[in-house]
Amino acid sequence: MSLRRLSLGIGSTLFDKIIVAVIQLLLVPLLSNAWGLSLYGTWAMMTTIPSMLALSDFGIVSSAWARMTMFMSRGQPVQARAALHTAWLTASLICVLAIAISIAVLALLPAEQTGGANQLSGAEFKAAALALVLYGLGVIMTRLNTIVFRAAGNYTLAVWCSTTFFTLENLALVAAVLSGAGLVIAAATLLAARAVCIVGVFLLAKLRYREVSPGFSHASWSEWREMWRPALSSSLLGFGSLAFLQVSVLVLGFIAGSAAVPAFVAVRTLSRIGLQIAMMVANPAAQEFAQKMSIEQHFRAGRYFGLVAATALVMGLGMAVGLALLGMRFIDFWTGGAITASFPLILFMALSSAGAVMWNALSSLISALNRQGAIAHLSVLISTIGIGVILVLAGRIGTNAAGLAYAVTDIGTAIALLLFVRRTWWRDAEFRRGAWAAVAQLRTPLSTLRAIRHDRIDRLEER
Repeated sequence: MSLRRLSLGIGSTLFDKIIVAVIQLLLVPLLSNAWGLSLYGTWAMMTTIPSMLALSDFGIVSSAWARMTMFMSRGQPVQARAALHTAWLTASLICVLAIAISIAVLALLPAEQTGGANQLSGAEFKAAALALVLYGLGVIMTRLNTIVFRAAGNYTLAVWCSTTFFTLENLALVAAVLSGAGLVIAAATLLAARAVCIVGVFLLAKLRYREVSPGFSHASWSEWREMWRPALSSSLLGFGSLAFLQVSVLVLGFIAGSAAVPAFVAVRTLSRIGLQIAMMVANPAAQEFAQKMSIEQHFRAGRYFGLVAATALVMGLGMAVGLALLGMRFIDFWTGGAITASFPLILFMALSSAGAVMWNALSSLISALNRQGAIAHLSVLISTIGIGVILVLAGRIGTNAAGLAYAVTDIGTAIALLLFVRRTWWRDAEFRRGAWAAVAQLRTPLSTLRAIRHDRIDRLEER
């Protein structure tokens, strides 16, 4: 097991999350004081545009990354370049179509003033929205470049690029706002900073990995035929998860009343802390897992699986027990007594937390091999059942219905993924042996030293 690469990946992910959290906490008071609550509220709503557009690649980036990882692990850079160029061409066409649709929609909007007190004219709103559309599409193009680093086994470089871009963009935004810029200039600043980042990572990819550098010239119809199914499955998972998160809140508020929403949202936010920690291990480990599976080193792949599964199990159960025992008191302290959560809601969300940690961790491994199609439709079906639970029970038991729906959805999805693992990877004796070896290694205080020793042995064997 490459402990050095994995530890660097975990460390860079931790640093990224800290930076993102700090910047987000600082932006709220800064922008609200500089612009006022009305204009800042308009900005907050408009910045959902890039978040939604980040999914408009329909999973092609994720699918290309998985195939590139497979080819690079097998020493086939020509095929990896064909996968990248096919994704580049597809994403570029999607971006052109998205820009055309956005311009048409914005042109149809009335030229009314927005933001209160005539702070934002209709023309200014349209200009800012278009800049944010282009910014959101720029995020897709940036990811297309950074998957080159991930496919080549340099997960840390990809994360550092992402962290650096996010930091530079927001520093530029802060500088613009402090100098008196409005929404249009702020949006244009983000777009300009993203353009600089795209050029930078493009040049870095071409210089460092010439054999798989970005472009269009090696796009292949045969590669497209291999990528589109897993890409749509990945997109289905992404849109399905986003829809469940948003629709569940809307349905709860519509049936049980808006006053029921804050308690549920507060408990849901708290219940996802364990998930964030577990994914700091799962995401970098998925890169290593995909490489080992691609070259059929099932014992080593099993070790990464064991590491991810054991971490998810510990974090999931730990978070569930902690939430069940301390959740009510913590939420009361956290919100200053403004929000009171019932014990059934806490209990249901504790179960949800355990399931969510496990299925998200396993999903990262499955997606790394482009196997998400095996569970995508089932995941959407389970989410639909969860929404049905809220529709039927929210009028009777209020927020507890949403908690029950999340417990059903997350535990059901976790069971489905565990069954997938059991009927595919777990049948391989070497894979099982590697998984149990990783679990045994984690039990001992000397696990770090042993992992380092195995890392050196692995590298010698690879040579």
